[in-house]
Amino acid sequence: MGSIEERNMERVRHWVWTWNNDVMRMVDECYAEDCEVSDMLRNRTFHGREELRLIEKQMIALDASRNMTITRMVPSGDTVAVEVDASWDGGNTIDKGCVFLTFNDAGLIISDHSYSSDSAGAAENDPRNDAD
Repeated sequence: MGSIEERNMERVRHWVWTWNNDVMRMVDECYAEDCEVSDMLRNRTFHGREELRLIEKQMIALDASRNMTITRMVPSGDTVAVEVDASWDGGNTIDKGCVFLTFNDAGLIISDHSYSSDSAGAAENDPRNDAD
């Protein structure tokens, strides 16, 4: 495994830690300004940190007690495939969600393609429709 892959795996660990502890810090520290975040199951894409903040605020408003753990990582060049389990105190869970994270040269996520259920229904509505 090369040094870029090792760096990206460490960045994934930081991404999970910030997702669990301070989601706005996650947006600022883990994602590039011009990132693209795609919810593959709902066929929608968010562009940039501000749109990502909208969906994260929507999810936090529903239940801020979230915790994600990495179950598997497979690095390949600038991309890491990540399997995760997530849970909320309200009893909602995601088992074996999958995310493909692509990093730029600075170690920031430029592409996030997520494949997982939404057992809490947190992402059912597109928050960009409420931003006006």
